[in-house]
Amino acid sequence: MKTPHGISRHSRIRQRKVMIRRISLVGSGASLMLLGIISVPSPVPIGFVLFAMGMFMMAKGSRTARRSVKHLRRRIPLFSRGLNHAKHRLPSQVRDFIEKSDPEA
Repeated sequence: MKTPHGISRHSRIRQRKVMIRRISLVGSGASLMLLGIISVPSPVPIGFVLFAMGMFMMAKGSRTARRSVKHLRRRIPLFSRGLNHAKHRLPSQVRDFIEKSDPEA
């Protein structure tokens, strides 16, 4: 059934779910990235892995974040090499994202 605005109730509910998912991905990703930055000086090398996971989550929820990752990897080769070095420790979806965003591939 169409509403006065021409959008069905089902479509509005679906749009809200998508928006909530995107907001939660970006928020969770930002939190993981912050936690990764904070834990970099710790003796256990988990900071970079947390940062990469957060970056992946943000990129899943935001087109701007995906473009920013590619741009950042082009501008900072050390960052790109670090991601490539850590990707074997990460889940397959994150590995695929790292490989797709690699400027040298």
